[in-house]
Amino acid sequence: MRYDVRNRTNLDKLAPNTRKAAYAWYEYCIRNGIDVLIYETIRTLETQKLYLANGKSQTLRSYHLVGQALDFVPVLATGATDYEGYGTASAKKAIAEAKRLGFSWGGNFKGGWDKPHLEYRYKGYGTDLKLDITKEDEEMTAAEKKDFEALQATVKEQAKQIAALEKRLNISGKETYASGYVDAVTAAKAAGAITTSADKSKLELNIIQMLYNLGLLKKGDK
Repeated sequence: MRYDVRNRTNLDKLAPNTRKAAYAWYEYCIRNGIDVLIYETIRTLETQKLYLANGKSQTLRSYHLVGQALDFVPVLATGATDYEGYGTASAKKAIAEAKRLGFSWGGNFKGGWDKPHLEYRYKGYGTDLKLDITKEDEEMTAAEKKDFEALQATVKEQAKQIAALEKRLNISGKETYASGYVDAVTAAKAAGAITTSADKSKLELNIIQMLYNLGLLKKGDK
């Protein structure tokens, strides 16, 4: 997952049972190679009021306020987010799995206007206050606990490695290129190699600059 660290940080903010279901969904996405960015989970009332005012939301009783909702967007192979990608086969699989786990999808709301939105209604609005402990959880053996702890340690170590790699490559995008990449990016757009200069990562910009330096991109090419 390109945005694994950010995704997990946001998931950790959710209410207990919502978080458990959301992690089950997220692990499904990982296993099936479905790259997503979970860009928002819990939200303040002040933010909700702002969203309502500018049309990003239609209620002040948002499940985001009580930690029972997340917003996600599909991620392309390039690392770009794809807000038009909810109709792809992979996104449909992810949405279907979320529904199977008990989430309601905003794309099914009246008008289908809130496609990034998944909400876990649990036992009602604001009811997800304490984690339900299942019989299976209570009967975990010592060996199973040891294996689970080892898995947790592995996941944490992998998260650190991914974070270090993302930082080194600046792979999350939104690089400011004005100081050194303007000519290369302009030429790439003119040649049709890219359609937009927005949200380019350091890695992508270096590749564009290399092609430009080799003369494979020329300013004004069509």
